[in-house]
Amino acid sequence: MKLGNLVKDQWVEGDGDGTVLTSAVSGEPVATITSDGLDFAGMLEYARTVGGGNLRRYTFHERGDMLKALAQYLMEHNRH
Repeated sequence: MKLGNLVKDQWVEGDGDGTVLTSAVSGEPVATITSDGLDFAGMLEYARTVGGGNLRRYTFHERGDMLKALAQYLMEHNRH
């Protein structure tokens, strides 16, 4: 399975075969991923004009609370 990259609110695959990602538990291949061929300049511009404005609506503490909630969600849904 080849993983995509979230680029400007769309999931896209990079070019080429990519790098094999392995399970930290078994060492077995899980997926591949690559960022080759992605428009990094466009991504940076999008982050500055769209993402940055949305993120700046929140205070430092609100952003920290969002990160904490995300971390808690991931820990609760960890399969291992």
